[in-house]
Order: sequence, then structure tokens, then C-alpha cells
Amino acid sequence: MQLSWKTLHNLEKEFGDSFFLLDLDKFKRNYQEFLHSFRSIYPHTNLGYSYKTNYIPKLCQTVDSLGGYAEVVSQMEYDLALRIGVSPSRIIFNGPLKSPEDLENAILAGSIVNLDCLEEVEIVAALARRLPEQKIAVGLRCNFDVGAGRISRFGFDVEGGALDDVFKIFQELNNCSVLGLHCHISTSTRSVESYKLRTQKIIELSDYYFQNQLPQFIDLGGGFFGKMNDDLKAQFDCYIPSYQEYAQGIAPQLRSRFPDDSGPELIIEPGVAIVADVLSFVGKVVGLKTVKSRQIALVVGSIHNVKPTLTDKKLSLQIYSDEENSPTKKLTSPVDLVGYTCMEHDCLYPDYPHKIGIGDYAVFENLGAYTVVLKPPFIRPNPPIIGYESSLEKYTLIRRQETSQDVFSTYVI
Repeated sequence: MQLSWKTLHNLEKEFGDSFFLLDLDKFKRNYQEFLHSFRSIYPHTNLGYSYKTNYIPKLCQTVDSLGGYAEVVSQMEYDLALRIGVSPSRIIFNGPLKSPEDLENAILAGSIVNLDCLEEVEIVAALARRLPEQKIAVGLRCNFDVGAGRISRFGFDVEGGALDDVFKIFQELNNCSVLGLHCHISTSTRSVESYKLRTQKIIELSDYYFQNQLPQFIDLGGGFFGKMNDDLKAQFDCYIPSYQEYAQGIAPQLRSRFPDDSGPELIIEPGVAIVADVLSFVGKVVGLKTVKSRQIALVVGSIHNVKPTLTDKKLSLQIYSDEENSPTKKLTSPVDLVGYTCMEHDCLYPDYPHKIGIGDYAVFENLGAYTVVLKPPFIRPNPPIIGYESSLEKYTLIRRQETSQDVFSTYVI
């Protein structure tokens, strides 16, 4: 996607002075590259795209068209998957909070449901007793140490015996079975070593609990680093692995344990890994001021558009200026790019080291992960999302500009 001031100006005329840009071709390339990295070693691999990371329906539809699972963690996300045409059998339902109705509907529809706690087990057991002729099948989320430095709150404690207890409950039910094991364990470094360890441990658990019949799947979750620009990568104090390095840490262990292509399905649940670098935010520079020693450029956007997690990382930033009609009013570096909110911390980019002027466009990159889904309706409605596909050589509307009516439609006035 090649941008210029003229391209952005034309998009402004059609869509407004702030918007997200979604590179659909890059998303497809990331998905296919990530999947191929694993399949080249362990062919029976599939991806479950993490909806919570970025549930733009166009992305979710793309995953479905490429044969991937919808990995959801709420009924809201489950409903979205159904609405865009995903078969229930291609939905993985994770997460710590599932109502009895959520569990029953998803299980009976044939979705993969990974249970997270004893309360969910009791709900499923009650369902199995109520429907003795119905075959009930679930997955179980495991909780074990991979050197994360903290105690995770998710899944069944392996060392404490909680996983043993669950298998015993299901063994007493003739119509209830465990299809596979799941884990998703976050670490600050997202290192290959942590994935090697979790793969080793979940294979050991699989061998122990599935002695008579192989599991249908082994699900290693997500949490992988995605692609990023060099200036952003340099701000991390740990190594950023590639797709291929992650695959080399995981897939050979599965291949060694199940060498004859009849092993369980390996499911990987990337979100950040494939979506982080496919979204950018464009905000027009509309105001300049100097306050004592501080130079400030006002952008049509806010920190909630580009950094809703309030990370201290500086995002990759490109400024596009009209070279033919250069604005007379400019500021020289350093310049703080600030947003429209009334909050002092609303600085999208501090100390920009070059000139900037009225009418320039600030383009913030590497925003695909969590930005859209975490953006609150704070002070202004959400901006539109514009998709680009190089094969069609055109920009299309993915989400329209929200209105005040959208924001207040659920209130009783």
C-alpha cells in the first residue's frame, strides 16, 4: 500500500480527516506465512484467529475463507462468527466466563469448547446427565509453569491435581469425553524457549491422559510477537522471534512424537502475530502552538486511537506533506503530536524530530492488535476503517464513521 499526501487528501475528501487504513493483502500474507511455517514441519496444523485481538468482520471473514478457525472468548464474539457465516464446527470457544446457555448451545452445535474452571465442568456434567443419549465432547485448558514469573489465573492447575479431578468426573459419565488439551500462557518476552517448554509439557500431558486413544487436538494458544518496523522493534529489551523461529520451537516436537501424519491436529491461535502490522491510523494536523519551550501539533485523533493500552512505546510514524503547496505555518523539531481529548496524557507521539505543518497527515503504523477493539467512545465517536486490496487497486469502506446516535443508542433518554 503506497501512500502519498495526495492519496490521503483524496481519502479525506471521501471519508473525513481521520481514519484507519486496513491492508487486507498483508493480513492474508501474514496468515499464510505463519501457517506454512508450521505446516512445513507438522502438516496437520491449523490456525484459530483470535477475535479479541481485532474483530473487524472483514478480517474474520478472510480467516474463514482461508480455512481457519474462529477463536472466540465471549458470546458476543461467538455471535459475530455465526453472523458472518462461520460453521459452528469451525469455532473454538475459550475464555473464563461462559454461561450455562453459552456452553450448551456451543457444545450441541459442535464447536470446540475449552473449559476453564470447575464450575464449567459442573455445568457440562449436568448437561450430560440431562441428555444421556447426547454425545458431549469438550477440551480442557491447562495451567502449568513455563517460567512466566507469575501465577496465571486461567485453566486447571496441573500440579495441584485439578486436571486429574476433571478427567475423573468425565470418566464417570458415559456420554462425555475430552477431545483435547489447550493452553494459552502469556509471558513478557514471548520467547521461543517458553513455547518449546509448553509444547513439551502438553505432549507429556497428552501421553498421560490419552493412553488408549490419541487426542483430537493439541491447542497451544497464542501470544506470539508479530511483525513490526525496526524503530518499534528496537524499543523492546528482548529478542523478537520470526514466524519460522516459533514454528521451529514447536512443530518438530509434534513431528517427532507423531511421525506418521496420523497425530492430533495442532491448533495455534495467533492474534497479534498476524494482525499487528496490517492497520494504520491517519490523523490530519489541524493546529499548531508553542507553550513556553513546548511545541505542539494538534492531530484529529487521540491516544485512544493509537495506544489504548497506554503503552510507553513510540509507534512508527510517517508524516505526509503537500510538497507542491507547502504550508506557511510549520513547527520545527521537537514537536509533540497531541490529540483531541481534554486529558494531559493525550500525546500520540512525543518529540517528533522533524518539521510539521497544518494540513500534514500523521500516519501511525503497527496498530492492528487491540487498538480497534479497546477504543472507547470517549469524547468523539469512532472514525471509519478503510480497507485496501492491491489486487483491486481500490479503497473500500470497512466500517463507516460512527455518529453520536450510535454512541447513545443504547441509553434510555
